[in-house]
Amino acid sequence: MAKKKMTKFDIIKKVHEITGISYKETGSVINNAIEVIKEGLKQDSVIELRGFGTFRVAERAARIAYKPKGREKLEIPEKRVPVFKPVKSLKDKVDKNSKK
Repeated sequence: MAKKKMTKFDIIKKVHEITGISYKETGSVINNAIEVIKEGLKQDSVIELRGFGTFRVAERAARIAYKPKGREKLEIPEKRVPVFKPVKSLKDKVDKNSKK
C-alpha cells in the first residue's frame, strides 16, 4: 500500500481551514516557525515542542564504509545531523497496534 504524502502546502491548507487565517498569513507563520527551528538547531539549541517531540543535533562519529562492488573502502567523516524524538503520546497515536 502506498503511503500518503503530506507537503508543507497541505499543512498550510489544513491550518488555514482550522484557523480561518488567510493562506498567505498561515504560510508566513509556518515558514517562519520552520526557520526558527532551523536557526535554533544551527546554534546547537534543543527545540522542545510539548506534546509533539524534541529536535536536537547529534554527532555522528567518523567511520569506514565499503562500496558493495569491489569492497572499496570509503572514509566517512564525522558530522552533525538533526534528530527528532517524538513524545510517547505521539508514538502511541501513530502505532497501529496501540490500544488507543
